[in-house]
Order: sequence, then C-alpha cells, then structure tokens
Amino acid sequence: MQLMERELADIKIKAASMSVTVREMYQEAIKALLNHETGLARRVVERDRLVDMYELEIDEMCLKFLALYAPKAMELRYVVAVLRFIVELERVADHSKAVCRQVLDFHCAALLPLLPDFESILTLTLRMTREATDSFFETDDQRHEAIIETDKKVGRLQKSLNSALAALIREDAGHIDGAVVLLNIVRRVERIGDHAKNIAELAPYVATGKVIRHREVQTDANIDH
Repeated sequence: MQLMERELADIKIKAASMSVTVREMYQEAIKALLNHETGLARRVVERDRLVDMYELEIDEMCLKFLALYAPKAMELRYVVAVLRFIVELERVADHSKAVCRQVLDFHCAALLPLLPDFESILTLTLRMTREATDSFFETDDQRHEAIIETDKKVGRLQKSLNSALAALIREDAGHIDGAVVLLNIVRRVERIGDHAKNIAELAPYVATGKVIRHREVQTDANIDH
C-alpha cells in the first residue's frame, strides 16, 4: 500500500472511531433521559472531551493529507467530506452532552408518560444517526432521500411535542419547570436529526460530486438564470 493510501485509510479509521463514540453517546443520553440514570449521564458528559480530541486530530490529519498529496477526484471529495462530517458529529455529541446535563439538573422523566410522541422522536433521530453514518462510510448515494423524509417527520413531531408541552403548562403550573427543560431537550433532539440529515447528504457528494445541501437555493438560482 502506498503512503498516500495508508494515510487515507488512517483518516477513515479515525473518523469511524469518532462516529462510533458519538453514536454511543447519543444512545446513552437517550437511556439516561428515559430512565433518569445520572451516573450514565455523567459518563456521557465526560466522553465529550474524547470527541473534541477526535475532531482536532482528524482535522489535522485531513489538512496534512491535502497539503502533502494535493489529491484529486474521489480522494479529494472524501477528505473534504470528512472535514464536514466531523463537524456534524461533534455537534451531535454536544447536544447529547447538553441533554445529559439536563438529566443531572432536573428529574424530567416523570413528565414523559404524558408525551406519547417523545419516544418516537428519540427513536427516529437515533435511527437517522446510525443510518446516516453508515451511508457515509459505505458511500451509499441512495439512502439520503429516505433520511431527508424521516427528518421531516422529526420536524412534525417537534411541533406536536411543543404544543403538548405548552398545553401541560396551561393545565398545571407545577409542570412549568419540567416542560421548559423538555422543550429544550426536544429542540436539541430535532437538531440531532438535522445533523444526521447533513451527514447523509455527504455520501452522494463523495460518490459522484453531487451537492445535495440547500437544494431549494440551487433551484431558485436556476430559475433566476
């Protein structure tokens, strides 16, 4: 194996390790939230430092690769995509950490039985995160459409949950603190879905160079021309 190929393989391995860590963090954050497991929540918060270290190390590896080898075609697209991929992963980790900090500060699990859509939004975003990262490493340029559709479902669930939480506040002032915490958590969960969608949209770029992001902007630009 040539040196360039070996260093590209090292980038892939390191990015995969970061991906596994972030996925585990989100899965554990969900478990900590649903079961109010404060010990698990603390471990998730502590693991965020590892994700930050991964991001810095991979960023340095990618920039070094671009500087040394001036890659072309798919290798160039892959390294550029990895630089975006790790940013999206780091944000998923940040949201997972923030959810766990809420678990440590407030026992919000008691309100969850009153919110039938809550576990649904968690399940969907966890699945999106898994499928999006898998599609990136498999260079699957077909899966993004389904993930984009799932993200729309997540958006609808967020609106439904926001309405339900507002109703709880109106019905009982004693729910205010818990509802405010859960509103923040729902917002972060929805953002995790957005980051998963962004990751899924990188796979077509790596495979073919096709840019999926901001398609509505691209459409408007084509109309103007």
